[in-house]
Parts: sequence; structure tokens; C-alpha cells
Amino acid sequence: MVDYEKMGKRIKYKRQTRNMNQEEIAKMVQISPSYYGNIERGNRIPSVDTLVAIANALEVGTDFLLADSLTIANRQRTEQETRLLTRFLRDRVEELSYDDAQIADDAPPEL
Repeated sequence: MVDYEKMGKRIKYKRQTRNMNQEEIAKMVQISPSYYGNIERGNRIPSVDTLVAIANALEVGTDFLLADSLTIANRQRTEQETRLLTRFLRDRVEELSYDDAQIADDAPPEL
């Protein structure tokens, strides 16, 4: 189930961090300001097209807006993906550190 009230709070939060008012977003999304306000309050359920348009206007993914409605399994997978990404990046940093040391050794002498 989608928690529309929490989704609306996330929409409102992102709008406020972008220093925009409801009327500006509503105009970008091509919906009425009152309908947009009801979405933020969790009183109206936007269509998928409207939700995507709001996400685009706020420059976020729909996953951010729906994050409070994701299941535990999805959150665990995200944590697992984060661990894998961290391990991958750590390995790349080690490779870069090695390459930097080798570059220093191979550098031509200063004139």
C-alpha cells in the first residue's frame, strides 16, 4: 500500500528545499494549485503520469517520493547493494592509489 500522506510530505519537503511554492509546481505539472495542495496533504491520489511529472519538476525519482511505502525486502536489497557498491569503490580507490604511486615513480625528473 502506498502511504499517500508520507508521499505528500516528501513532495512538500522537496518543493520547499527548492524554494518553490505550490502554484509554481502545479503550473509546471499542469494541474490546479488546489489539486496539487491536496496531493501534498495526502488527500488526493495522483495518477502515475502526474506523480512522474511532479518528480520531474522536483528533480527527484519517483522512488524517493514513494520510499516510505517500500517493503522491508526492498530496503534490505538496497542495504546489500550499498555494501557491494562500497566494496567496489574501495577496491577502485586502492587501484587508483597504486596507480598514483606508480605514476610518481615513472615521472620524469624535474629540470
